[in-house]
Amino acid sequence: MKGRLLKKLIACTSLVLLAACGSRQDNSLYYWGNYNDIVYSYYEDKNDLSEQEQNLRKIIEKAQEKNKLLAPGIYGHLGLLLAKQGRQSEAQLAFEQENTHFPEARQFIQFLQKVKGKK
Repeated sequence: MKGRLLKKLIACTSLVLLAACGSRQDNSLYYWGNYNDIVYSYYEDKNDLSEQEQNLRKIIEKAQEKNKLLAPGIYGHLGLLLAKQGRQSEAQLAFEQENTHFPEARQFIQFLQKVKGKK
């Protein structure tokens, strides 16, 4: 009887452990979306700037839908793309949002504003 109970206990414990390992929760602090792909395509000049802008805006929307914090750099990157397209007032707003969410990035954002999207 003890052997049978022990086997059932081991089996149940194993199932619980496997289920815990199998369930994946997104516990990251920030929502990144496919930001890595967007950065890569920016440096490879694979997509035009307006397509990259739309992809960044989708990440921003998804983060809001999921009630997650937006990852650092996304508003700054959006500002850079807007500045490169000559949309300075929109770029300024994106840079200000980056500074609001991540004050520690202020110096870098000021640098981006100064170079206005030069690569």
